[in-house]
Amino acid sequence: MRKSFKKRLLLTIAAASAASISLSACKKSYEEEIAGTKETVISVEEGDLSDNEANISPSTAQVQTSIGPTVPAASDGATTITVAASDAATAQTAAQAVTTDTTSAPTVAETAAPIVFENRDETVYIMSDDVNIRTIPVTGDVLGKANTGDSFHRTGYSDTWSRIDYNGQTAYISSDYTTTKVVERKTSETVAFDSSWEFAGNSKIYSGTATLYYATGSNKKGKTVCVNAGHGTSGGTKVKTLCHPDGSAKSTGGTTSAGSTTAVAVSTGTTMADGTSEAAVNLKVAKAVKALLLERGYNVLMIRESEDVQLDNVARTVMANAKADCHIAIHYDSTEKNKGAFFMSVADGIKGMYPVSTIWQESDRLGTNIISGLSANGVKIFGDGSMQMDLTQTSYSKIPSIDLELGDKVSDFSDATVSVLAKGIADGLDSFYG
Repeated sequence: MRKSFKKRLLLTIAAASAASISLSACKKSYEEEIAGTKETVISVEEGDLSDNEANISPSTAQVQTSIGPTVPAASDGATTITVAASDAATAQTAAQAVTTDTTSAPTVAETAAPIVFENRDETVYIMSDDVNIRTIPVTGDVLGKANTGDSFHRTGYSDTWSRIDYNGQTAYISSDYTTTKVVERKTSETVAFDSSWEFAGNSKIYSGTATLYYATGSNKKGKTVCVNAGHGTSGGTKVKTLCHPDGSAKSTGGTTSAGSTTAVAVSTGTTMADGTSEAAVNLKVAKAVKALLLERGYNVLMIRESEDVQLDNVARTVMANAKADCHIAIHYDSTEKNKGAFFMSVADGIKGMYPVSTIWQESDRLGTNIISGLSANGVKIFGDGSMQMDLTQTSYSKIPSIDLELGDKVSDFSDATVSVLAKGIADGLDSFYG
């Protein structure tokens, strides 16, 4: 009997061990299922569509969504586009469902929220600035920006997105910023110096203001060009600013010699052969460029539109960094040879310095394109069209930026010539952004 009991005991222990192994395997399998489920992530590129900042500023968000295929037109004439979580709230709900439901792993199609567009044939107006115009809702590439008072032909409407005609193609814009009521177009605004801008603390003369003009035609490019009429700051020679943001010394000579760490805030410039100040000629060209660029669909940030503006070279540059996509300073050289136009390319000695290191290649490409545009319009070009120079403007620029020398003190600046110069510059910009 003792033998029989011992045998039964051994059998019981073996069965219990097998059961334990089986339960362990089941637990491991279940944990793997959960782990696999939790790998599914749903995100959205922009924030809640009702959030003005998230939809107006460039895409940065916490989430990204995928957009499904366009569904054929429904029987009532509406069009459906499948979007995975079309706004942040939907995205968060869907994400929570994925991470908390441990019994299954929903597919993208199961969490997708369809956007149904009601067919429309109407004009809509934009109620804010810098609203993204996209190739598809939510995650599409940004084709351009819409500003207050801009109008579009709307062909489809949903609570979140509107389908519009934009430069001959179908595009999408957040419905939150559209209305069928006429909104007065914002054609310009005053831009004041902001001490929070990067490098703003290095400016010494910054009480003046610039003006940002918005293109109003149907050919808007969504690009802002800073047109900086060089010189023209009363008292600029009595103040000095750091040549480089980091306080290092200049690597080349120029108005300020190599090895210097400070330079005059704004120099007076040269005087043309007929006694006209360079500052006045620079402004004449800048105004002609402004008019043509607006006509071609560019927004224009005009640093100076009068004889004097209280903005030094650092202030002008950080303002351009904050408000424009590129920066062109208009100048004439002090020589007397009528040698032709050229741009100041980035000096080798500062190509490794921040922020020059992040943008110098695009700056040189901008200069090359503009010189090509001038040349194609019959403007005389000096040498190969460029000259390396370590400039305050270049040193502080975070966007493509050039000092453009259109000639020297004996060069012609008649209305006819200025018109040709403006066209050459505009053609060069078209090529740069083409």
